[in-house]
Amino acid sequence: MFKMIQNYPKNIAAFSIIEAVVSMAITAIIMGFLFVIFSIVTGRMLDFKNQNQLVNDLNRLTYSLNKDIFEKEKMTVLENEIYFKGYTGERVSYQFADDYILRNSETFIDTFRIKLNKMIVDTVKSKSEQFVFQKINLNIKSNEKELDLRFYKRIYPNELLEKIKK
Repeated sequence: MFKMIQNYPKNIAAFSIIEAVVSMAITAIIMGFLFVIFSIVTGRMLDFKNQNQLVNDLNRLTYSLNKDIFEKEKMTVLENEIYFKGYTGERVSYQFADDYILRNSETFIDTFRIKLNKMIVDTVKSKSEQFVFQKINLNIKSNEKELDLRFYKRIYPNELLEKIKK
């Protein structure tokens, strides 16, 4: 008869239940710390993104307004709107709502998430009193700060004569 010889040790090295529970608890604590850190970093990234969006909107607004002031022939200012009429008849309008500014042209509509507090339109002369400008002062709130944006559109003598004739 054959006898089976066991070459296996009687005690097999393994983790006990207590060791497994402790390692799972340590892993859960580390995962909790990582989740809190991830939440904080994600919140800060969202704040940075929103702040960057405000700066981007402000830059696009000032660029668009400056471009329209210098490229368009005529500017008309109403209560909450500014209209620009180009030399070839194209029209661009800026509409000021409570929480945003809307730029509407023939090709596209652009929205700036900037709050307008007040708009002041005035006529000013240059220091030499040779030139007359239409001054637009936009008091806006951006990134929890109030800013004054000033734009100047030159009024040519023929436009002044037209206003006098009317």
